[in-house]
Amino acid sequence: EKPDILASRLLEGRIAIIVDGSPIILTIPYLFLEDIQAPEDYYSINFKGTFSRLLRLGALLLAVLTPGMYVAFQLFHNQFIPLTFLLTISESIKGIPLSPALEMLATLFVFEILNESALRMPKYVGMALSVVGALVLGDTAVQAGIVSTPTILIVAISGIGAYTLPDQQNTISILRLLFLLIGGLLGSIGVMCFAVVLLIYLTDLKNYGVSYLAPFAPYSHVDLQDGLVKSPVRLPSQRPTLFATKNKYRVNYKKNEGVDN
Repeated sequence: EKPDILASRLLEGRIAIIVDGSPIILTIPYLFLEDIQAPEDYYSINFKGTFSRLLRLGALLLAVLTPGMYVAFQLFHNQFIPLTFLLTISESIKGIPLSPALEMLATLFVFEILNESALRMPKYVGMALSVVGALVLGDTAVQAGIVSTPTILIVAISGIGAYTLPDQQNTISILRLLFLLIGGLLGSIGVMCFAVVLLIYLTDLKNYGVSYLAPFAPYSHVDLQDGLVKSPVRLPSQRPTLFATKNKYRVNYKKNEGVDN
């Protein structure tokens, strides 16, 4: 559906895999930064494109870390919660039979069931099922005293944040569950330690010989010209240095500078 993206990645020195009869084209190597970027960024002003990328990165962190950190603060670090919000939480959890970790786990489990059922239903039926089901089940669960209102809010924020990166939704669901379990067992210290371990793993991860977190690890100043901060389209003069391209200069740059092709 996006031939312009395919053309731009081929010009960067990547490889496209086309399978007969399939509408999906794979490009390799695949980088984490591609999830933060979007084709719409290049059709808007630089400030708007940069803001959208930072917003997607923030939504990713919210989706993965919010449930685990909320449970960790509620169980181990009440002093980090503002007093007014802490009083609201204390009032809302009165009569709740589940512990904070089990309460959050059960709510996430129901949310994943709704998500899976919506994906396998017809498009318009699935949309109605996910919205109506979440509203009805959430309100009924709060009225029945099974879960608290802040838990529903945290799960909703995490779920909405995951939809900003649809290609990584399955990965986000697994990471969110792992961070929740670690936060409920070890607190915020365990969450931070697991985040460091995950970051080390991603730094060492390679996709067809290229680091998954490039151009941040390893650091490449040239490739960061179109990283989280969107630069003007005409500014980058070189192709990404991470890929083995025979010609590192872009065509427009060569024409302007008089470099032979």
